[in-house]
Amino acid sequence: MPFQLSAQWSKTIHQAIAFPDTMTRFSVHSSVPFDTVFWIGSDIILETNVSMSGTKESVFNYFIVSDRYKWKMVNEGSWMLKSLNPTMNKLQDISEHVKIKMYIPEYFQHSMDSFFVRIPLKD
Repeated sequence: MPFQLSAQWSKTIHQAIAFPDTMTRFSVHSSVPFDTVFWIGSDIILETNVSMSGTKESVFNYFIVSDRYKWKMVNEGSWMLKSLNPTMNKLQDISEHVKIKMYIPEYFQHSMDSFFVRIPLKD
């Protein structure tokens, strides 16, 4: 009686996103919940923790090197940080868990749900 071992694969992916110094506001569009941490840097750093079970390691690695977990900053009338794959299709028979932590420059403040505004410099 053959059997398959079901392993859980996991990896943390880091991505830095620079944006223009003149940008005063931006929004985050994500289908995955995210945590926000304010930091002293000038870029947005995305820390994406991915865990997957019910698949082979080669399939997991394919999703890691593909653009499934990549982000970009775009200007579509207003600045938005969004995933390259905003819908993240459900994978059949595969359990996928994604947790995102966004490090946002401290000179921005959280204004609304997913909206950030630059704090004016103090004299």
